[in-house]
Amino acid sequence: MDTWTYVVLVGAVVLVLALLIPKAKQEQANAGIATSNMEIALEQFMENTELDHKELVQLVTQFREQSHAQAEAKEQRIAELERRLALLEKQAGEAAAQTQARLQEGSYQAAEASVVQAVADAPAAQSKPQVQEPDPIPAAAPAPTTIQARYAELLELYNQGKSIELIAKKLGMNKGEVQLILQLAKQEEGARA
Repeated sequence: MDTWTYVVLVGAVVLVLALLIPKAKQEQANAGIATSNMEIALEQFMENTELDHKELVQLVTQFREQSHAQAEAKEQRIAELERRLALLEKQAGEAAAQTQARLQEGSYQAAEASVVQAVADAPAAQSKPQVQEPDPIPAAAPAPTTIQARYAELLELYNQGKSIELIAKKLGMNKGEVQLILQLAKQEEGARA
């Protein structure tokens, strides 16, 4: 081959290499830019994920604190209601005992009144010079009205299975009154038995 051919061939190779080398450098530069863009995007994603994680942890903490506060409030409310229930039960027991005592006292008072009347009549009878008649037997004291007689409608509604609230509304009474009357009626039944 001729030298000129070699020179042309070498020139062509140099020309081809000259054209290819800038493209390779440009591709490497483009690849470097793409890599740096990907790294930036990844860093932003990680930052966003970390912020979301912090927000989620904060929300869970707030929810936990609210749940704890609500649970404490409920426990305090339950304790208060239990205390009030114990107080009401104590008051109902005392009222029942007082009522029972009054009922018993009422029958004793009627008998006592007849004895006092007989004693009061006795001095007047002694001042007369007549033959003494035997002391009359004091009249039987009027039977005190029973709880069941006084509150027949209430007890009838209760025996029909009506709730205490419904009975109280229907009869215009307080629920505590209705409960007390029911307890007294049970005690009265127990006393008869």
